Amino acid sequence: MSASDKSDSIQQQFAPLKNDRLLRALRFEPIDTTPVWMMRQAGRYLPEYKATRAEAGDFMSLCKDTARATEVTLQPLRRYDLDAAILFSDILTIPDALGLGLYFEAGEGPKFKYPIRKQADLDRLPVLEPNDSLDYVMRAVTSIRTALNGQVPLFGFSGSPWTLATYMIEGGSSKDYRYTKGFLYSDPSFYISY
Repeated sequence: MSASDKSDSIQQQFAPLKNDRLLRALRFEPIDTTPVWMMRQAGRYLPEYKATRAEAGDFMSLCKDTARATEVTLQPLRRYDLDAAILFSDILTIPDALGLGLYFEAGEGPKFKYPIRKQADLDRLPVLEPNDSLDYVMRAVTSIRTALNGQVPLFGFSGSPWTLATYMIEGGSSKDYRYTKGFLYSDPSFYISY
């Protein structure tokens, strides 16, 4: 079975899209009204999110639990007339899968136990097989698309290479990007080669 055959068979298991307003707007096609979706569509402003988050224990457990990630993705759609579902996940799933030791510090956000500070750190990173190390993302996508039953499209997101690099090098968020700049200035070819 070719990759396109697999794609077609996967596509056939989902209901036809009923609301494609946002997709039409993105293609500059005529629309009846301005489509609506929100940044951080699922989140702390929803009491039902807080309850689901508490059940999960920690943030990454929530992201990795297919049923809970599906539930949290769908919660805003039950409250608001939105034109897209936004996949509940995090941009740091890839660095987490690379074994950088992602954890969350209260009041400070995400951090990494093993930041990349030199070439040897980069060389020790594994080559990821997404179907293994990030399979929970695909399971969530499939579960959400099934639950949506064609109601609205499902949008995903990712961090830019620069954003991911700064988190991975700094070991968390940064105001001055000291390590990232040091890396860049000391070896510009490093960034060009990756």
